[in-house]
Amino acid sequence: MRVLTVTAGWDMAREVIPRDHLASGTWPTGDLTPDAPPGAHLGQAIAQKLSNVMNERGIGHRELARLAGASHPTISATLEGTRLPTTHTLFLLEIALQVPLYPVDLFRDLHLDIRNY
Repeated sequence: MRVLTVTAGWDMAREVIPRDHLASGTWPTGDLTPDAPPGAHLGQAIAQKLSNVMNERGIGHRELARLAGASHPTISATLEGTRLPTTHTLFLLEIALQVPLYPVDLFRDLHLDIRNY
């Protein structure tokens, strides 16, 4: 179980750049820093799942963008960990791929220490 300490300011998704919290390895399969915010874990889980599905189906960025009605730069940024997708974009991707991408069990993997919040 990973333990996270929640601090003020982590509630703004646009401020979290998931890849910036990579401690070792390569994105998105590498290890995150011990103090990585929940958004970094979320971005990593989404990028891993999205990448796996795209590879399994042989779908590129532009083709997925066309299918989902999203922009290919948004898909690239999500996969590269430079931005979290909006819930709307994530939903469009799930519909296009017919597979859930949101890591619904992530909260079980993370133990949030909110004493310092």
